[in-house]
Amino acid sequence: MAGCSGAYKSTVHFNPSEPIRIAVLPFAQVDESGALRQTDENYLIDNVSVVSSKLKQTPAQFVQSLVQSELTKASLDVVTPAVVEAAFVHNGFGVTGSNPVRVDLEKVFAAKPNDICTKLLSCDAVLYGKVTAWDRSYYAVQSVSSVGIDLKLVSARTGKVLFESTASDSDSRGITKGPTGFSNLVIEPLKGLDNQIITSLAREVVAKAIEPLDSKKRPEFLKTAPPYILASAHDAVSGTLTNEKLTVLVLGTPEMTGSFSLGSSIREIPLVERSPGHYIGEYLPVDGDSFRNQVVTVSLQDPVGRKTSQTLAKIPVSYR
Repeated sequence: MAGCSGAYKSTVHFNPSEPIRIAVLPFAQVDESGALRQTDENYLIDNVSVVSSKLKQTPAQFVQSLVQSELTKASLDVVTPAVVEAAFVHNGFGVTGSNPVRVDLEKVFAAKPNDICTKLLSCDAVLYGKVTAWDRSYYAVQSVSSVGIDLKLVSARTGKVLFESTASDSDSRGITKGPTGFSNLVIEPLKGLDNQIITSLAREVVAKAIEPLDSKKRPEFLKTAPPYILASAHDAVSGTLTNEKLTVLVLGTPEMTGSFSLGSSIREIPLVERSPGHYIGEYLPVDGDSFRNQVVTVSLQDPVGRKTSQTLAKIPVSYR
């Protein structure tokens, strides 16, 4: 009643046991030519009346969630998905007029990995994902489900590909290795249209694609996500210190060690957590302090030493 065939190819160009921090970017679905399909929230993993169960996700969203889950087996420090999406939406990568605001995939895929990791997120590499095939075909006596994905992990510092995986597989129901008897020959192809078939196939494809990154000695601290910074700001809105001091605010992971710096000369000024996840710090100049156009960088560090930083580059600060 079922027949499967698959093609899998992976290359790894780094030590998978090294806990580098990666950001999984929003996945895209592509057509036969490799061009990005426009996100259509109506194109869900649809349900076929009577034989199919409902699943309110697009194929790209569903496959991304599978990849995120499989990455928990690797020695990679993965940025929380909600933080990645929020960083794009609040930094000019949202689709104009969409409600709720969704990420513009063309802008995301056009952005440089270094810019993503230094200006939007604090990471070492970015993982791109594409759904290259998501099809269910019905041929009266046979149905075929097909899933294909491409994954690419790119270093933010060097731009080199650290990991690449291309995977595709299919599952057929009906006349191929099928049962005898007319009624079964009709029913089995219809059963093959059920979402459960193609979603189960997708789980197998993703698991095999990510398998080269699997680590048997995953560090204990990776069971928690790295610190995140949702927002940060300072009160020198005109570029000069207000009332002879600089106040910095940060919203992020609670119970972290926070600090901020001005350029390379004034470093690691403490941030105090006034309420869960809300940090505040002040810089009071002393005699002899003088600087121009220094950017403010804020940081949160967890107990095991993982640090997330964010640079407020839009308003550099000057004093005297």
